[in-house]
Amino acid sequence: MLKKIIFLSVALIAFGGSLYFFSTPWKLRKLPKADKEGLVLNVKKIEIEGVKHPLNSSIIEYGNDYLLVFRIQNKAEDSTAIVLLDNNFKQKKPYVKIDLKSKTAQDARIFKFNNGYYLTYNDPLFVKDYLYRAMHLASLNENFEVNFTTCLDLNIKPVEKNWVPFVDEDKLLLAYSLMPHKIMELQDLKTNSLKHYVYPNNPCFTRFHWEFGAPRGGTPAKLVDGEYLAFFHSCFKGINKAWYVMGAYTFQAKPPFKITRVSKYPIILSNITSTRITYPAGFVLGKEKDKEVIFVSYGENDTCSKIMTIDKAKLFESLKKVD
Repeated sequence: MLKKIIFLSVALIAFGGSLYFFSTPWKLRKLPKADKEGLVLNVKKIEIEGVKHPLNSSIIEYGNDYLLVFRIQNKAEDSTAIVLLDNNFKQKKPYVKIDLKSKTAQDARIFKFNNGYYLTYNDPLFVKDYLYRAMHLASLNENFEVNFTTCLDLNIKPVEKNWVPFVDEDKLLLAYSLMPHKIMELQDLKTNSLKHYVYPNNPCFTRFHWEFGAPRGGTPAKLVDGEYLAFFHSCFKGINKAWYVMGAYTFQAKPPFKITRVSKYPIILSNITSTRITYPAGFVLGKEKDKEVIFVSYGENDTCSKIMTIDKAKLFESLKKVD
């Protein structure tokens, strides 16, 4: 009897190990874990009263507090909402739904431009009964109501997602892609007046090594210590599922906005076996115990939103130069 118990125990351990082996891609299991290295200091789950699963949250400063834009998705609705958080990321007021005149708007990012708050998001565009997805811009007033929306369809691809908004003085720019780093300027916020920046010798075509799927936009980019910083995501196939991972990159503060540094590998945590999707959508700068940190808002596993606290100095030390 004892031999049977021992045999069954060994078999269960072996079986569990094989599940781990086959469920988590090898190239993730062998990577350093950011929380063990001190790059990630802590992770906090965002709780919104009345919302079971706030998804893919995007954060921005709002005085001494923060605004958080998130997606509500369930059987009854698919909508975008905004909520005020204190500096400990606790809810201060009831959340407010943002009426984008659509039940299918997804993954809004919030940013500030000319003292106003704006969203970029993707939404279906119907052409001859065929469904496309186009990027949109929305302007918000002081009550977080929509002033106007602008469709930014380029007539290039049937599905457009994950453009990176950033501000250069009085210009609203959008990184259409990371590789190549194609930049556009929206010259009139109320019309589809996108100007594609083109530079001599095609510096935007600089590539960097990343073996975890094609890098896609994630957070809006912000000027940090003389360069723009942003966090991206990428997707690659595991044994039987897709995995979404996160990295960071910097690019020049002036044209041609060439990418200068990038993460050597994804920023992953020790719980990688249970975290298949990490989707960054916003970040703010802050301090914790006199240490400069970066608070990144992200969606996890399409079930919740979290705030990841990153040691700013260690993040920049971890980036590799892009030649």
